[in-house]
Amino acid sequence: MLTPLDIQKQEFSRKFRGYCDEEVDTFMDQITQDYEELFRENQELKEKLEQSNKNMSRYQEIEEVLKNTMILAQKSAEDIRQNTEKEANLVMDKARVEADRITRESEQEAAAVLQEAERRAADLITGAERKVTGILEEYRRLESQAQVFRMRFRSFLETQLKILEGELEGGNETSPFRVELEEED
Repeated sequence: MLTPLDIQKQEFSRKFRGYCDEEVDTFMDQITQDYEELFRENQELKEKLEQSNKNMSRYQEIEEVLKNTMILAQKSAEDIRQNTEKEANLVMDKARVEADRITRESEQEAAAVLQEAERRAADLITGAERKVTGILEEYRRLESQAQVFRMRFRSFLETQLKILEGELEGGNETSPFRVELEEED
């Protein structure tokens, strides 16, 4: 965009009959475009200013209404506060009496609930202890069975090993173990 300084410093080359028409026309086109843009911006700003002034007037009216409303609200609030304070004192007195009654009833109910909970907890603990005892007995039984199985299996394996060793020493030619041993030698 051209500045006033650009316009002031613009020089055109001289020809036989004056400035170059083409350069002057190009420069004038640029000035025209810039001026149109500035004019359009100026119009938009004027419209925005007018709208802002309208809004300000409307806001001033609203402000006045709000001030009046606030004054009325403050007066009403003071009246309500005084009435509420009186009612609150009455309600507080009733609430204290009711709270005392509820507290006594709640303490009685809590004691009953606590006693019932302790009884149930004792029953649950007894049941859990019985289950733990049963599980421990089952574990010991299974452990004993596993030990018997290991001993029997070890005995079985030792017997099978002795049988295999006996076949190898006996020279059994059809034994697959004999063939494998000979191949390894």
